[in-house]
This record gives sequence, C-alpha cells and structure tokens, in this order.
Amino acid sequence: MRTKWMTWAVAMVATSATLGVVPQLVATATESSAATDSSAATGSAETATATTTAGHDKPRQTIEQVRRQYLDHSPNAPVMVVAHRGYWRGAPENSIDAIRLAVDKGAQVVEIDVQRTADGQLVLMHDTSVNRTTNGTGEVANLTLAQVRALKLRAGLGGAQAPLTEEQVPTLAEALNAVKGRAMVNLDKGWAFRDQEYDLLVSTGTLDHAIFKGSAPVAEVEQFLAKDPRILYSHVVDDGNAASIGTFTGRPPASYELIFDRLTDPQIQPAAVAKARKNARIWVNTMWYGLAAGYTDEASLVDADRGWAAVVDRHGADMIQTDNQEQLVDWLSTRDRHGKPGQWPTLPEGAVRVQAEDYSTEGKDVGYHDLEDDNKGGLARKYEGVDICDQAGAAVMCWIRGGEWVRYTVEVPRSGRYQVGARVSTPYSPAGRFTLTFDGKDTTAPVDVVTTTSHDAFTLQQIPGTRYLTRGTHEFVITMDPTAYQNFNIDYFQLTPTP
Repeated sequence: MRTKWMTWAVAMVATSATLGVVPQLVATATESSAATDSSAATGSAETATATTTAGHDKPRQTIEQVRRQYLDHSPNAPVMVVAHRGYWRGAPENSIDAIRLAVDKGAQVVEIDVQRTADGQLVLMHDTSVNRTTNGTGEVANLTLAQVRALKLRAGLGGAQAPLTEEQVPTLAEALNAVKGRAMVNLDKGWAFRDQEYDLLVSTGTLDHAIFKGSAPVAEVEQFLAKDPRILYSHVVDDGNAASIGTFTGRPPASYELIFDRLTDPQIQPAAVAKARKNARIWVNTMWYGLAAGYTDEASLVDADRGWAAVVDRHGADMIQTDNQEQLVDWLSTRDRHGKPGQWPTLPEGAVRVQAEDYSTEGKDVGYHDLEDDNKGGLARKYEGVDICDQAGAAVMCWIRGGEWVRYTVEVPRSGRYQVGARVSTPYSPAGRFTLTFDGKDTTAPVDVVTTTSHDAFTLQQIPGTRYLTRGTHEFVITMDPTAYQNFNIDYFQLTPTP
C-alpha cells in the first residue's frame, strides 16, 4: 500500500458555494470508478500508478485559437495558463498522459523539457540524467533511445521512493502528436539543439504549435529567428541579461519570460515591463520562491493577492506558468464573472477548513504535545512548541515526530455526515501514520500518509469513512503513531459534507 500515490486536490481556504474545480483521482484498472470522485472516501490506499490515454475531454480551444491568443499582445489580452511539465499531479512529469491531462484541464501551453540521447534522438526529460524520474541511472546524453525507452517513469515529480508506473519516456515527436490541434508546447532545455527541434516540427506539421525559449545573446537568437518567419520564441530574462529587453532589431520575441527573485531586479521594474509589453506577452513563473520573488502558487491558494493577482495586476503578466493549473483556471474564471473579481479561494458547498497553524491555544500538553519546545519552522506562533514551516508559500505543520499530538476546534456549519481529509506532502514512502479523534471518543483507524513525491507537492488525502457531526463547535486531535516513521507536512484539514 505504501508504494501507491494520490493525485493532488484543490487548495482553498473559506467556506462558500461550489465554484472551484475539484481535481479527480485517476484510478488503476483494479479500482472502482467511484474512486475518481474526490469527495469519496479514498484513504491512503487510493492510487494512480498509471493513467489511461483514452477518453480525454474535447479541447477547450483549437490550436488556431491558442496561437492567435499567444500573438495577442493587446492590453486586454486574456491571461494564458502554462502547465509546468504537464499535469504531473495525475501522471509522471513530462509524460504523454501528463501532456494530455494538462490540455484537458485547461492549459493553453504545456511546458516540456527536451534532452538528446547518445544516438541523437530528442526525448522528454527535465534533468540531464534519468535518475530522478525513472528506474534507471545515467546521463541521457550517454544512453541510446532504446536504453531510455526501456525505462519506466516514476509517478508525479519522481524521486527514489516514488512508485513506478508503466509509462515510458516519450520522444518529442510523440509529445507533439499528443498536442497536435489542441495546444501549444513550450520547448525548455532544448536551445542547444534548436535546429533539430525545428526540423522535427516542420516534418510533423507542428511548427505552429511550438514556442522555442532561451536566454542566449540577442544576435544568436535573431540569427535563428531569421531562419523562418513562422518560428515563435520566448526570451528568458533574469538579472544577467535584463538589458536585452527591447533590443531585438528584427522580429522581437512573442513573449518575455521574466525571472526575478527580488522586486528590485531591473527586469521587473515598470519601465522594463512596459518596454517588453510593446510587442510581446509577459510570462511569469509562480511554481516556487525565486522565480517571481515571493509570488508562488501556494501563496495564491491562500490569497490570490499574494501571488497570481499581484503578477497580473501589478506586474503586467498575461502568461503564468504554474504547478496548480486547475486552481489557476478557476481563479481566472472568478475574475471574469460579472466583470469583477469573484470570491476566492473557494470550497465545496458547506465544507470547512482548519489550517494546521490554527491549533489550540491551551498550551503545552493541553493544546498540544511536541517532543521539543522550540518551533523549528518559526513561521507562525514562533514562541510555542508546534513546528510551523513555510513550504513554498504554504504555512504547514512540519518536523512531525511519532508520539506528538495537536488539538483543534472546528465550527461545523450544519449537522450531517462529513468526509475528513488532510492536505499533506512528502517525498517518502512510508511517510507517516496518524489517527484523528473527534470529541474525545470517535477515533479513526490508523491512516498511512501517501507519498506525494515532493515536500512541495500537496494532496488532500481523504480519511476512510465519514463522521456524523452536529452543527456547532467540535474538537479533534491528531495523534502521530509513536512506532511509525514520520516525515511529512500538513497544510490543513478539511471537512466536506457528503450526500
């Protein structure tokens, strides 16, 4: 059971009407189709070791529409969603299914990473080695295509303890076939073999689907762009080449990808952004700290003004690359309702959430029991004993150890049965085990924490069964199994009414 994994769930904060997009779990062939309902009792055994390529939704836009949108540099151009390494929450990163799922779930552009094998074939792989994302070892450049294709991809973001799937490392040609007519792809890591990429795009009739990218000197880029007026290019700008904005003498980039770790960086100053926006889109990445200062996906899920809203409204971004594309699509839709921002974050109707940092104020050994008195994370309530860390913008309970327990209260809005879940993250398997006790008497069976393949990758893990709770104030205690290995984070607990 501990070799299995779950897909991620939506990250919202307040009780409200159902406005959000709730991601679905992708079940294995041996599991009931009911498992795809994220409100079902999934528990730690709910898994997705492989996905199916059949039954994908009709694309929301044609490639012609997406391309026109990308080339629309007007002030009111809609924000485009870029899926980072595909939808890796439902399939291995850079896999064919991750690409297809990303398009199904609303991405106009899918970012993929390209490497070249020893026999000169282009394949999808973020790292220069296959170590993290497959069951093999070695540098891609030292392996033949046959050797790479013999490997199996690991789930999600990979890692030594991520379960293996049945999926193979795809070739770039296969990836292009997966998006053909449906979306654009952003070719990362491949500038060194851009001419080979170009030849493949032309031969497969997908040159209009691709966005080349790089941060090479302007003269080098212009030489490549002169090769074919149909080539689309995004110029990556950081501190080192900030002065390159607006210096293209021929055809300019179709977008500028701005990387900034501080708001004092020259490339994110209003004058620089305005210069870039004259004839290009502004692309900003919000996956983690350092790509767009403190603006992250996780911060956006708590308060859009701390992330997506700020990069759009303050810094002029009209392309956002994200690891949380469903929630970004949902947030963009709330902005469009009635011409003004809608409520965000959203929750399923009647659901209530308790943040991990909002534990009891009754003090040590009454409100909580922690094995150490110091707060190792120090993010919130730093003078108390529960460890609260900043995980890419999310405030999480961290440094969890066996034998610890923490008490919470929750205000239940109406009487009924509730599905209880905990939003967790961990690259490990096994990762931890806990129980929840409600009102001092109703204790769940031990819950084994599922691997999410990264501390930065969260999933709302549902607790098996449901609990009947009356309207009003209730108490629950999470207790960490003293005999189990513990190394995971908790972002929040969520109680969702069941039918």
